[in-house]
Amino acid sequence: MPGDRLPVAERWFEVTEVGDAVFRITEPHVHEYVRANAWLVRGRDTHLLVDTGMGVGRLSGELAALLDRPVIAIATHSHFDHIGGLTEFADRAAHPDDRAVIETGSDYVTLAAAGYPAPLVDEFHAAGLAVPELLVDALPYAGFEPAAFRTPAAGITRQLSDGDVLDLGDRTLEVLHAPGHSPGSICLWEAGSGMLVSGDVLVDGEPLLDELPRSSKTDFAASLRKLRELPVTSVYGGHGPVFGRHRAEEIIADYLASRGR
Repeated sequence: MPGDRLPVAERWFEVTEVGDAVFRITEPHVHEYVRANAWLVRGRDTHLLVDTGMGVGRLSGELAALLDRPVIAIATHSHFDHIGGLTEFADRAAHPDDRAVIETGSDYVTLAAAGYPAPLVDEFHAAGLAVPELLVDALPYAGFEPAAFRTPAAGITRQLSDGDVLDLGDRTLEVLHAPGHSPGSICLWEAGSGMLVSGDVLVDGEPLLDELPRSSKTDFAASLRKLRELPVTSVYGGHGPVFGRHRAEEIIADYLASRGR
């Protein structure tokens, strides 16, 4: 069966502090194409966990030492590589335009090729990549069966709309609705520091995906023009490295030029 010869990972997540009480969380044993970033933004009274990875390993357990305050788990959008761990947290937030997909698990994945949804196979082909037999190269624990895994559906306990403010006690972040990658894609903007947590709306090192089943090129372009007006100093994307204002402007300009917008 798929996964029979895979080793058990010592730890499933890699957690790195990137500054200003912000931690980057990745899954090194997940295939690079669907290896997303999650971000923990720690506040005095409340912490924000922005995206939650695939849901294969137990995120809340590995982050336990950092989760010493109430946690709001936020989905920047509804794709499986960002919502898998939502069910581990009691307070789960997303934009209403992506809520139904998250709550029904309709953007799901299994970890073995026989169970991949057709849009994921199409993405691999479009990127010029071979479709892998498995999306993981290790197991989170002994006895885990990749072929039996399915992205869990998660009920949303609070809806986030454009302009909402998340108050962590000593810092605040504003919700920016930025559709295009998905109808309910959001970013989080901290004006005091110039930090933008951008989900898959703005990433470096990967193409901006606007041809997925629920994507819109028109909305994507409008969202990027909106983000271009912010005095951004650092961008924390849903994939890839942290980058600064100059690189953000380059990525946005390249996208708009490529789409003739």
